[in-house]
Amino acid sequence: MQLLDTRALPRAQSAVVLPRLRLLPLLALIAAVCLVSVFYVWSRLEVTRHEYAIASLEGRLRALSREHQALSLEVESLKSPARIGQLARRDLGLQMPDPDQIVIVRR
Repeated sequence: MQLLDTRALPRAQSAVVLPRLRLLPLLALIAAVCLVSVFYVWSRLEVTRHEYAIASLEGRLRALSREHQALSLEVESLKSPARIGQLARRDLGLQMPDPDQIVIVRR
């Protein structure tokens, strides 16, 4: 039986560990790039979603502004003294008082 010189043989463990240690920084870099990419895509999707929401709200604001304008015009027409006088005469049977029916009240 012959004794082998173990110093001359390469170690199997160190050959396996060295490539793994070399790959670790590369894997960390790839993982970091993936995380940054996912965050970038997510943030762009959020911005786009908010832009659609803003556009929708602006459209609703324009519609409500038009409705407000139309309702303000209707209020002004309903408040007109001529219309109120016409309704009073036609629907309620009211009429202008005679001069002798007018009483002036002073403090």
